[in-house]
Amino acid sequence: MSNERNQTVRQEIITYLEEELRSVRDLSQSIGIMEKDVYHHLAFIEKTVRQQKKRIQVEPCHCLDCGFQFKKRKTFKKPGKCPMCRDGRIASALFQIVAEGKGNDGKG
Repeated sequence: MSNERNQTVRQEIITYLEEELRSVRDLSQSIGIMEKDVYHHLAFIEKTVRQQKKRIQVEPCHCLDCGFQFKKRKTFKKPGKCPMCRDGRIASALFQIVAEGKGNDGKG
């Protein structure tokens, strides 16, 4: 079984994120890498796309119990617990690469 790639892992992630909103799990399964590795690559991809006048738009994680949204997260990683209700059932963030000025969040 050949495991050759035509693109690097980061290039593949960029390609998928330019198409549509994707979760880390979607990317992990599509590319064949662990979820924790996707988070690692996203930090570098953010710098790469910034040079292209693009950005990673984030639809933030939210608590499945109380609905709290993690809008002010500075990292891409999923939080462990909700600060409001302490529940651990957190919906994953969704990511997409968009041109600067598009989208409604400021990635903050």
